[in-house]
Parts: sequence; C-alpha cells; structure tokens
Amino acid sequence: MEDGRGRRRRTYGWVYAVLMYVVALAYFGQAVLAGQFLSGSYDALRWHQYGATFTDVLLVCALVAAGLLRWHGKGRLWPFLSALALLLANQAQNGAGAARLLSLHIPLGVAMIAGAVVVAVRVHSAGAPVEREVSS
Repeated sequence: MEDGRGRRRRTYGWVYAVLMYVVALAYFGQAVLAGQFLSGSYDALRWHQYGATFTDVLLVCALVAAGLLRWHGKGRLWPFLSALALLLANQAQNGAGAARLLSLHIPLGVAMIAGAVVVAVRVHSAGAPVEREVSS
C-alpha cells in the first residue's frame, strides 16, 4: 500500500517530466525558428520571441512542480536545481536576444538545448524517493 507522500511524489514527478519534455521540444523549435530567421524568413523572429515567452512559462511551471516534488513530496533536489538553472539561462538568453548579442545568444541556446535534453533523459527518476543512508 502506498502512502500519500509517495503518490504526491509520483504525481509531481510526472508533471515535472511532461513539462521538461515540452521544454526540450520547445528549445528545438526555437532553433528551427532562429534558423528560418537567419535564412531570411523575418516572420520567424516574431514566433521566436513568442517561443521565448512560452519557454519562460513552462520553466516557471516546472520550477513550481519541482519545488512541490522536493518539499511537499520529499523528492530529489536535482529537478528543482535543473529547472532553476534552465530558467536563469533562459532569462540570460532572452536578454542576449533582445540586445542582438548573437555571439552569446547562439552558443547559449545550444547549451540550453543540451541541458534540456540531459534533463529529459534523466527525468524518469525525478519522482523516485530520496535514498536515505542507514547508520549502523
């Protein structure tokens, strides 16, 4: 029989996983839109800006889910830290893009895609319980 904490941890972990999968997909979409813009499709820039806002919203939601997972469900800390790191990187990315600092914007975007993929690969363990050391 599962206790309420385990059920909450599993639910928060599932919500976090879905959000982080969508973040990874949105980042790939951002790269496609950036490529279209750099190829001369100037309407893609507007959609690229909307995508930045969309990923901000997703990451704030993921941060809330990860916070609930950690402190309400007694889950692992890494989902919270990874969502926070991606959110902070996203803000730096938004600033670099708005300032047209492509020498920062493009490599940071590549790093963010890599980070989101790593999180998406590991996310299946987000709802796992924290192992506690047993003292002998």
